[in-house]
Parts: sequence; structure tokens; C-alpha cells
Amino acid sequence: MSAIRSKGALIPFQAASGGLMLLIVAAMAFLACFALAGALATTRIASTWTEGLAGAATVRIDANEDDRARRTSLVLDILRDTEGITDARALNERDVADLLTPWFGGIPDLGELPAPGIVAVTLDAENEPDPTVVQARLDGAGAGAIYDDHGRWRGKAAKAARAIGNLSWWALGLTALAIAASVFLVISIAMVAHKGTIEALRLAGAEDRFVANLYQKRFFWVGALGGLIGSGLALAAFVGLDALSSVRAALPMLDAPYYWPFAWLGIILTCALVALLAARLAVLATLRRRG
Repeated sequence: MSAIRSKGALIPFQAASGGLMLLIVAAMAFLACFALAGALATTRIASTWTEGLAGAATVRIDANEDDRARRTSLVLDILRDTEGITDARALNERDVADLLTPWFGGIPDLGELPAPGIVAVTLDAENEPDPTVVQARLDGAGAGAIYDDHGRWRGKAAKAARAIGNLSWWALGLTALAIAASVFLVISIAMVAHKGTIEALRLAGAEDRFVANLYQKRFFWVGALGGLIGSGLALAAFVGLDALSSVRAALPMLDAPYYWPFAWLGIILTCALVALLAARLAVLATLRRRG
């Protein structure tokens, strides 16, 4: 704080404007941490979803019980004989019940349900078969089965996660822009109060760059301190939310990646640099208008 409030400073520190700027930067840094965590989490989720769905497919056999065993055996033979499929396994009733449990709120009684037969298929990730070809072979054999390589769901899941991630990155950018705009406005107002001091410096031969340096150095530390306070509060909020298992399950962003400490330091540095650049631009713009 001594770097901000220097008794011998040529430009006097104003507690009102400096404190307001500190509060704004801290609030923006707090929001930036959540935006960054959201962006990193959705990027990670998109990768997890696509990887989880890649290399796997399913075949759904009609629920009609007539000749189910023969049709299941036929489907397995066709799949195991198809290039690009490394394994095919028919799920038993217990496996199918586990799949249906989330939809029924408990373990369903398949004896009372017309549940379809399900075949889990493992694909060669580097040589996946054409789904239309596989479906044509199943149709030609009259197996009454539908092949699903999860391509549609894979694309939708990844697209949704990317969209949310992009919104988070935009929010992060808007936060930086808000910090810059706030610094620009505060300095423009402060320079009115410092008009006499600035004119005296210019009469003494000080160049505009010298005056700009006086402001940018001070607001660099204001930005750094505000970023430290805001990101520190965000970190405390993450730790508190992480302790609540119900909240943790709903917020995957809490599963921070290994590089999160570097991202946290990056937010502090970004706040400081944005404040520095905004301060320099504000001072130079104001001085040029005054001639």
C-alpha cells in the first residue's frame, strides 16, 4: 500500500478515488475468477464428453420378445464381422436396469417393461465404421436393430459445452474492459483535481510521458492489490463451496486443473496491467486535449 500512498508523491493520492478504484478492481477480479473457472471447466467437460462418447456405440434391438435370442445372436455375429468394431457385448437385464434406473428413480422391474435389447459396441478409434453401412447390414439381415454411434449426441454435447465456454471467455474479456473503463474514468476525473500540479510540472519541463508514468505506476499497484483482494475472496469462496458436496456436484468448475494457481496469478497480473495501460491512455488523452 505504501507504493500507492506515498507522502512524497508529486501527484497526491486521493483516498476517495483510490479506494473506489480498489473496490471496483477487486469486484471485477472476483467475477473474473468465476468466469475463468467456468471457461476452464466447460472446456474440460467438452473434452470429457467427446472422449467418453468416442470409440463406443450401441445397438438397440426391438423390445418384441419373439425370437429375441436369435436376433441378438445375429446382431452380435454381424457386428463382430464388421471392420472397425473391436468388440460387441449384449447387456443382461441387470445392465439394462442400471441404465434405466435414473429415469425411474429406482431399479425397475424389467419383467413388467417392454425393454429393448442393448448391445454395447467398442470401436476402433482410428478406423470407426460407417454407421450407414453397419445399419444397412443389420437391416439386410432383418435383425430389427438400430445402430447408434453417438455421433449426433457427441456433437451436440461438445457444441453446448463450447458455447458455454465461449460465453465465459467473453465474460472474462468484458471484465477486463470494465476495469479499463473504470480506471480511465477515475483518472479523467482525478486529473481535474490535479490540474494545478500537472500544469506546474509541465511548466517545469516535464513531458507528458513523465506525468503518465506518475499515474500508471500508482494504478499498477492499485490494480495488483485489487486483483489480489478479489481473487483471494474468490479462492475463499471456491474452498467454501468445495466443502459442500451438494454444491460440488452441481459446479464442476470446482474441480480445478493443476495449472489453476498460475491462472489465479494471471488474473492478478492482468488486473495490474489493464489498470496501468488504462491509466496511461487516460492521462495522455487528457493532456493532449489540453494542448
